[in-house]
Amino acid sequence: MIHQKEFITASLIVKLGNAVTYYRNMKMEDIGLTSVQSDALIAMLRDPEITASQLKERLNLSQSTVAGIIERLESKGLVSKVTDPDDARKTHLIPTEKGRQLEDKLREIALDIQKALLRGMNADEQAEFSRLLGIALENLNEVRKS
Repeated sequence: MIHQKEFITASLIVKLGNAVTYYRNMKMEDIGLTSVQSDALIAMLRDPEITASQLKERLNLSQSTVAGIIERLESKGLVSKVTDPDDARKTHLIPTEKGRQLEDKLREIALDIQKALLRGMNADEQAEFSRLLGIALENLNEVRKS
């Protein structure tokens, strides 16, 4: 029989991830994006010539998932694909003007979510929480690559 004490940390992380995704999706509804679509658009806004394979790595998603996200963002007029003039095999994902107009709203939503997530923690606890989450994420990323 599996006892919750055996995997309490993993269980809490899964629940936290689900809660954050739910909250983000709720906030993103007003601008017509899902949580993962906003992550992709934010990555494109930070790196305006990112390729699909770079986006896949940055978001830790499968190629087929990234392809679907790009297709949906493109159909919403938020991103366009531009073939690299020096290498026709590469396609860059460029945020459109409509996509760039969402940058401030995406930042506002991200800050709101972070504020809700960290409420009740002092500055040292927030820093430690972020540090520990970074270690946990790095550990899982290493497992994924092996």
